[in-house]
Parts: sequence; structure tokens; C-alpha cells
Amino acid sequence: MSANTSILITDCLQNDFVGPVGRFEGLPNALHVGHDESLRLLGRNPAEGPVARMITWAHAQPDEILKVIHVRDWHDSSDPKQRSHLEQFGRHCLRNSIGAEFVFDIQNVQANKRLEIVDATTLSNFVDAHLDDVLRPYCTTAVCVGLMGVWTEAKITFLGYDLRSRYPHFRLAVCSALTASSSRENHFVALDQLERILGVDVIPSVGEFIEFLGGKVEDAPLIGFSQKHPDVQVLDKTALSDTDRKLVRYLFRGCRHVDVRTLDGGFSGNFVLGTKSIDLHGHEQVPHVVKIGPKALIGKERTSFERIEAVLGNSAPRVADFADLETRGAIKYRYAAMGRGDSRSFQKIYEAGASDQDVKRILDSVFVDQLGRFYRAAQAERSDLFQYYDFKPEWASSVAHRVGEVLSAPAGTDSLEFPGGRNAPNIVKFYGQTLAALPRIPRSHYFSYVHGDLNGANIIIDGQANVWLIDFFHAHRGHVLRDLIKLENDLLYIFTRIENEHDFAQAIQISELLIAIEDLAAPLPALNAAVTHPELRRAYRIVGLLREHYPELVHADRDPSQWLIGHIRYAVHTLSFQESNIWQKRWALYSACLAADALTQRASRVGPLRIDWLPQAITTPGRLGLTIMPGRRDYGRSLDEDLRVLMNEHIDRVICLLTDDEFHRYGVNDLLSRYSALGIEVEHLPAVDGRVPGRTELLDAVSRLSKQLKDGENVLVHCVGGLGRAGTVAACFLRSRGFEAPAAIDLVRKIRSPRAIETELQERTIREFPN
Repeated sequence: MSANTSILITDCLQNDFVGPVGRFEGLPNALHVGHDESLRLLGRNPAEGPVARMITWAHAQPDEILKVIHVRDWHDSSDPKQRSHLEQFGRHCLRNSIGAEFVFDIQNVQANKRLEIVDATTLSNFVDAHLDDVLRPYCTTAVCVGLMGVWTEAKITFLGYDLRSRYPHFRLAVCSALTASSSRENHFVALDQLERILGVDVIPSVGEFIEFLGGKVEDAPLIGFSQKHPDVQVLDKTALSDTDRKLVRYLFRGCRHVDVRTLDGGFSGNFVLGTKSIDLHGHEQVPHVVKIGPKALIGKERTSFERIEAVLGNSAPRVADFADLETRGAIKYRYAAMGRGDSRSFQKIYEAGASDQDVKRILDSVFVDQLGRFYRAAQAERSDLFQYYDFKPEWASSVAHRVGEVLSAPAGTDSLEFPGGRNAPNIVKFYGQTLAALPRIPRSHYFSYVHGDLNGANIIIDGQANVWLIDFFHAHRGHVLRDLIKLENDLLYIFTRIENEHDFAQAIQISELLIAIEDLAAPLPALNAAVTHPELRRAYRIVGLLREHYPELVHADRDPSQWLIGHIRYAVHTLSFQESNIWQKRWALYSACLAADALTQRASRVGPLRIDWLPQAITTPGRLGLTIMPGRRDYGRSLDEDLRVLMNEHIDRVICLLTDDEFHRYGVNDLLSRYSALGIEVEHLPAVDGRVPGRTELLDAVSRLSKQLKDGENVLVHCVGGLGRAGTVAACFLRSRGFEAPAAIDLVRKIRSPRAIETELQERTIREFPN
């Protein structure tokens, strides 16, 4: 055994688990991973696919470099000890059967190399098997151990657990491209658990996996590569390296000719190529898109896309093949219905003057038909959005450098002066000083899978007007508004050209309107008629189309702070964009400064409990106030401190509109008893968020409220946010005092928040309340 020895363990790479099957063929048993996952592991030709490439390399390495252990299920149906296992999972991998054979060539091995074959009869490879004996010589050595095989959530996970428990010195890794499960979802859940709980490195590409085991990618050539076919012709000025050209030829190894041209999209250092290919029989193939880049990043993009591929359905491409060679990797995407003709990016279509109707059709396709599949499954999760959007004080120096470039002035002042004499608080100070002082309490926001880097170049429209998304490198579970915020940023600061100080003065009026918005679910306010620039007015209309998707995504989480955080993140990033001219960058910088100041002002409101009182001339001799739920744990509030505010304000009575489950959800299980302990009278009038109490209950509550105020009581009304349900009760009280519905709603919104009274049902209840 050499000190540099690594170990490769394969598990259940046998016909009964992963052998090739047709798409519509029945599975040989209940344990087979199915057509799609088998194809992903083995490729269309199992002698040339990812598993074959890995095994061919591994079998060629001397034992002192790489020890290879193949674990196989090996069952004896006559053994009583195995009867329950075979009854549970069905007959599979019976000794000497075709189903028990490996899916790779076990005879193709370097001379003098010894393959260890471990026969397993249970879910654990260490029970009634000799794997422990094989590994014992390495038990005190920090060797690299790589795992590949199936199922990820069962045999691979159990193997990782056993190895981590028995051999803590081992450095473990699993290759996601060489493992599979009963479903893609289970596969990735298991990989996440392996990484998070067991500390197993998850490596996305075959090339990186080989390097982890001490090998060199150049020693693992692509199998089936033809020196003759195909001929690759580049139709534009794209300069493919020799390695990139080989990758294209390998991915189209069943073709005689391939035309390629560069599409838009892709992150730095990558090519996104549209292709037209002719197979060896002269048939024109369906269009494909090939993404080429550094192999680690391409591997990450492939695994990111595989996580979401099934949900997107026919709206998304399919991974037809993938490979890596030397330092580069490539993915071949197949688009099910991409038609003939040239494809263009959304950015080019927009900049060419597409109508609002055409833009809306494209945006609806993206955010409803495609990404909407993820968004509709969004769930509220506690999160620190500053951390999620990667805000760090140490970015202050690089932001200062960018600010200096954009304004051609020092960035160390408290405020920045913009053309036309406009001033705004310095964003550099926000990063360098304010950010560290802001409350960083995780709050509930809606999270779902998101594209993660949606821009105008990643939305492709083909010759038949079909809409496609590309570049899923950043796909992840994240803030549900992220894609919309990112595309809005690019729409304003990249697509919309401004060229001078006059344009700039009009553009920043859009920023001022957007940053002043208090309710993310409300329609955009009208744009000032003084903004006459046609492209700016058009951009504002399209922002309105993007914002139409917000209400269904944010639900009751309509606080604009989440948008402000995302907007600052992307507006500041725009300062480094080559696509934006100096005036667009100044616009983005002004917006970032204004948004940071608005966010700081909003954060400063987090302090003593704020009670908003209706004018006492209406309520005298008593007082009527509205507030949020005291002690909200998701806001980091202290119930003791909030109750102290109530005592200082001499609150006599509380009308609480929370449902029973909300006390637990927001961490104030004993709220009502705490009120009572302080001598505060409690009226519990539960109503579901976004709705209202029953008509009779509401009429009776307002009648009692009128009497209580007449008796000089100070009454506090609250729900969770003190906006919807609480605002409705206050407005109904105003109706009982003779206010018309619009005036009652306007007054509540004026004293509480423009977001108060949140739903059409609540507004209708106020309109129908007798006065």
C-alpha cells in the first residue's frame, strides 16, 4: 500500500439496478432506477458513457495508485437469511444471473491489478460481507475514497455512513454524475444529506472525480471519439479552442457535420452555441444548444439543472449528453420543440422595439408557464436576506472603487453629488458602516426554486416564437422575487439607454417612484407626465408587467424591504457591467443610494413598539390605536418590552384578531394570558389572515368598541402585521361614525400604512358595513 493510494468503491452497478432499458419497457424489478437515470449514468452507448469512462480509467491504474472495490448485490434465493430481503424488494441480482452482472467490462483490467469484488446480501455492505477486511489496511490512513453507484438515498448513503463511522480518517467524495436513485428528487436530497450531515464531498463532474482520486483527466480520454466525424464548421467569429472543438465533436460523435454559432447568454469564460447537425445517414437532427466552459462550473450547472429539469417539463431543455476534457466541460441540451430559423435573446427583441403585447407574452411564458411552476410551490422560510444576497462590509472598498469610476470623484464622503445637482446618501458608507449596524434578524419570506441569474440574454425566443430558458448554473432554492428583481434591474440599467443629463434627470424619477412604494402587491403609481423620454416610459410600463406577478408570490409578505435588499444588490453589481454606459451606471448608482437610505430608514423603525392612533377628535374621550403583534419572535421583538409600551400608553383593552395557530407560529403562545396578567381586558376575535371576522361578530365588536371609547377606554387593535384585519376593524369603526368607505380606508392608510387593508374582501366588507 502506497501513502498516495486512493480507493474507488462502486456499488450495485449491475443490470438489475441500472442496466439499459427502453423508455416504454417494463422495469426488470422494483429496484431498477429506470430509463432516464440509467441513460444518465451509462449514456446511449454503455460502452462510451460516463460509467464506462470512469471504470476504464480506474481499471488502468496500478493498485499502488488506486485500489478498486466493486460491491455487488449477490443473492441466493434458497438462503433463509436472505428471504425477507428478497420478499421486501423482489427477486434481483441472483447469483450468476444476467441481472447480477456488472454493466461494465470486469475483464478489461491492467496486468497485475487486483479488483476486489465484495458480495453484499443486505442494505449494509459491512454485514456478512468482507468489505471491512479489504479496507482494514487503510484504517489509520487519510486516504481519498470515492463512491459511485446506486441508490444514492440507500446503498450509497448507508455506505457513506458506515465509512464515516468506521474510518474517520477517510476523505470521502461521491460523484453526482455517477450515482443515481429511484427518483431525481431523492437523488439530490440524498446528496445534500451526505454533504451536510456526513461531510462527504459532492463532486459534479467525472473529470474532477478522477482528479480527487489522484488521477489526471488527460489519462481518461473520451471513449468513442472519432478522428473522422463530425466536421465542425463555425458560422461566426467564435474562436473555439482545440479542446472545445473536441468536446463539440464528441457530443455529436454520431454525426457527419455540425454547424455552430454563438448564442447570447452564459457566464464569463463560456460559450453558448446553437447547433445544426447532420447525422451519418444524412438526416438533419433537431436543434441543440451546447454550453462549454470550465469543467467545474459546467459540472455545477449540470447538477443544478438536473435538480429542476423534471418540474419544468417540455418548457425546458433536456440534457442529451455531457462530457469534460482537460480543463473544460460541455453540456449538450436538446430542446423538444425548438423550431427552425434563427433564435434571438429577449434583450435583443426588446431593444429592437418589441410591442408591449409581445413583451407581456414572453414574460408570462417565463414567469407563469415555466418558472411559475416553482414559484407556485413557494413556502415561507425564515431567512436573513442580507446574507442570502451576499451583503458584506468587506465589499465597501470595491464598491468605493466602482463609485469613483462612475462619478469621477472621490467616494469617501457622506453623500454623493450626481449630475444636475442631485445628492444621495453614499452607498459606500452603507456597505462600510451602516450594514454592520442594521438588525440582522431572520424573517419569514417566500422561497422556491429560482433560475438565479435571469437576464435578457438567458431568455431565448426561437424562430417559431417559442420561449426558452438557458444557463441554469445559479439555479437554487432562493428568494421567490429574485428572478423578477434581477430582470427588472437589467431592463432599467442595461436595456433602456440614456445618453445625457436630461435623460438622467427623467430616469431617476422612475427610481424615486419605485423606492417609495410601500406595498409590493399594489399596482405601480402613475408616472409623472414630466417624464417624456419614450424608452423610459416604455421601461416603466414593462416594470409594471413584471410587478403584476408579485401579489401571487409574496401573498401577505408585502413589505418592500425584501425588494430594496435585492435591488441594492443588483444595482450595485451593475456598476461593473460592460453593457451599461456611464449614464446608465449613474442611474443604477443613484437608485442604489436611494434604496439603501430607504432601507436604513425602515430598519431604524425597529425599536419600541409603535402604536398608530386614530385622530382623538373621532374617538374622544377614549383612544383607538393599531399595532403589530407584540413580541413577534420572527421580528426579534421582546414581549416584555412591548408589553411595557402598552402599560406606558395606559391600554385598557386589546382586540386581538389572531387565529389560534398564529400564536404558536410567531412565538407568543401566552400572549392573551400575559395581557390578562397586566389587567388588560382581552377580546379575542379570530380571523384568518387576509379575511375578516364574521358579519355578526364584526357588527357586535364595533358596537362594543364604540361604547368602550365613549367610556374613555384606550383600545388597541392588532392582528399579526396590524394592517389587514386590524385595519378593517378600524375602518369599520369609522364607518359607524359616518365616514364613507373611501374616506375610512384612506384615513386608516394615512395613519397606519399605505399597505393597510390588504385584500378585496376586506375593502368590500368596509364598503358594505352600515354607517
